[in-house]
Amino acid sequence: MAAALALVLLLAPAAGRAQDWDEAYRSGLAALARGDHAGAAAAFRRAIAKHPEPGRNIPTYGTNVEPRYFPYLRLAEACLALGQLEPAREALDKSASFGAAEPADERQKLVARLEAAVAARRPPSPTVPPPSAAPIVPSPTPLAAVPSAPPPPVTLSSPAAPSATPPAAREALRPERVPEPESRPAAEPSASARPPAAAPAEAVTGTLEVISQPAGATAYIDDEPVGATDPRTGRLVKSGLSVGRHHVRVTLPGHEDAVRDVDVAGGPPTVFNAALTPLPAVTAGARAGLVAVALVAVAVVALLAWVALRRSEPSSLAGQPTPRSRGHEQDAATPSGINPGVRSDDQGQEWFGEYRLLELLGRGGMASVYKAQRRGELSALKRPLASLLDDPQFRERFLREAELGRALNHPNIVRILERGDVGRVPYFTMELLPGETLQTFVAREGAAPPRPAVTIAVQVAEALDFAHSKGVVHRDLKPSNVMLLPDGTAKVMDFGIARARRFEGMTATAAFLGTPEYVAPETIDGRGTEPRSDLYALGLILFELLTGRPAFSGDTAYAILKKHCTEDPPPPSSLQRGVPPAIEAIVLRLLRKDPAERPASAEELVVALRDWLNRAA
Repeated sequence: MAAALALVLLLAPAAGRAQDWDEAYRSGLAALARGDHAGAAAAFRRAIAKHPEPGRNIPTYGTNVEPRYFPYLRLAEACLALGQLEPAREALDKSASFGAAEPADERQKLVARLEAAVAARRPPSPTVPPPSAAPIVPSPTPLAAVPSAPPPPVTLSSPAAPSATPPAAREALRPERVPEPESRPAAEPSASARPPAAAPAEAVTGTLEVISQPAGATAYIDDEPVGATDPRTGRLVKSGLSVGRHHVRVTLPGHEDAVRDVDVAGGPPTVFNAALTPLPAVTAGARAGLVAVALVAVAVVALLAWVALRRSEPSSLAGQPTPRSRGHEQDAATPSGINPGVRSDDQGQEWFGEYRLLELLGRGGMASVYKAQRRGELSALKRPLASLLDDPQFRERFLREAELGRALNHPNIVRILERGDVGRVPYFTMELLPGETLQTFVAREGAAPPRPAVTIAVQVAEALDFAHSKGVVHRDLKPSNVMLLPDGTAKVMDFGIARARRFEGMTATAAFLGTPEYVAPETIDGRGTEPRSDLYALGLILFELLTGRPAFSGDTAYAILKKHCTEDPPPPSSLQRGVPPAIEAIVLRLLRKDPAERPASAEELVVALRDWLNRAA
């Protein structure tokens, strides 16, 4: 036991680093969207340091994936906005080194922006002397042989008539001083009367005055610390800044940062008033919830470490490679082992057992779904990734999803048709449905009118009512797990981390707690999952349907989980006009922190929603 605990303590930091690259990337995207380009660049660099390889549909944690991980393009975009051209070029070069992992069309657009910015910074061409001016030709004869007549005048810059010629060009055009003959000492001008030397013009600088409330805050200019504001006056003056835009950030422990891009001009100081807002206090309940999350995370890391050791032990001790099943010859040529059990015929058509694979419908962190055909019948075939085939607990979970799906025969639940194995690769087939996920629908359409939104929600509630009556709790209900058919039918799918009474005690390896945006508070703080946890997730879905945005959002999964435990959602009518008061009341009741304050069952919710639909008809 002590050895296992030591292993957990050793692996926990590494596992955390392996998981939080996605949080850093999402934080960078959020900072980029709100114009915090310096913060975005820092976040993208953290993500790259933890996960340098870009791509699509990269597994993050559990069944979740990052669909578009393009850190080098986003870093280049942030650097261009900051005027940091060389770092932007380095990021684009790194992006190109990964080939098609990041989209070439986006890269070309950023390259064009970079070249335009570089061209804008090039100095103008030197001014060509006017034709009337006598050319300056170096004389091979000694200076004493030069006639006593003064040389042709060369126009130099003066305060009254600024020249467009750069200082370096003026130095090249200035003739060498020719000493006057001794016979004309009186013609030598005095030092005071002599024209000023054409020294390079000094760069114009400006001054920034930062005033913080409260005082004693630390100021950063272009992500470089420049000092703290005076503890009494809250004032800090920084001079010698180049004229132009600077990224200014003022921080104080216990307060939100004040961040702004400030345009510094020459002359009077530019003033930045930084009003720092205190962070909300964390309640004891929230602290307990966060501690519970940390304990669950440690337990998951320990389980993953144990599974990894179990998987690697036989081959390492025996010195023999892990045996392959039939059809795995193609896996050797497939990166990450995402195509297990597949064989190709002479025409290059891929087959999985008796099923002909027509196209990839989707790929998550643990399984792939294909459009497949067998004996003229079409279906959706789901099979795990090769990297998870040696994990006995994952295989058990995968087969459990198939078993639960076959037991849940309801019009609003995706039907499981068949389950089996090809070699040692398990699979099951589902009915192939036209349409799209609810996530895609909301992303395209935004907020839906109340009646269609409630019509979708009541169908999901009926599916939950049937599942709960069979002793099954979904535990990962979210818009991407609800299919919306062209005729308006809603179907719930993916019971991969569902819990059933007959499967009590079985763990869901690496299944996390669900999805952060749609997980109930009692699941977060360790009180367990119950049918009303699914109702909370359905309340979040209905909220999103009515408003076009999630009830809780944040830069990181941790921030979202914290909001579920400590913050009340805004009333939907405050975000979208026309939300009926009766429906708003149902949504807010579904999103109560205490499960006992939510509807007693999915059946009660169905009755309430149907009653409103009948009255609103």
